[in-house]
Amino acid sequence: MAPGSPFLRARWAAGLIAVAVAISGAALLQPARAGSATLIMVEERGCIYCLRWDKDVGRGYARTAEGRAAPLRRVRRDAGVLRALAPVVYTPTFILVRDGREVGRITGYPGQLYFWDELSDMMAKAGIEARS
Repeated sequence: MAPGSPFLRARWAAGLIAVAVAISGAALLQPARAGSATLIMVEERGCIYCLRWDKDVGRGYARTAEGRAAPLRRVRRDAGVLRALAPVVYTPTFILVRDGREVGRITGYPGQLYFWDELSDMMAKAGIEARS
């Protein structure tokens, strides 16, 4: 096929898109500073447990010690940036990332107490200190 063929242009564009997705995924997993952590919330439209988390926890999360130690980053379940991590089956899923690596995960949201206990344990195991 000729270099200017529609087929080759389409393959070239698909390659550029794949590179952009890989770069954006890497950026999501890269810390703002060494030793920093991020809590990634994986959600999808219509998820009633995601809405319940928003109501119970989400509005105030950034003002908590945990929220300051691991700021929240929300992504859709079908986001290409998640390809670098283990598959996400259920939403919400909360993935704790430190220095670009997954260090813990909470699958689902059965309530506030469970969430805060699991997050606290995950952060402690990862050596992430949530200071008031």
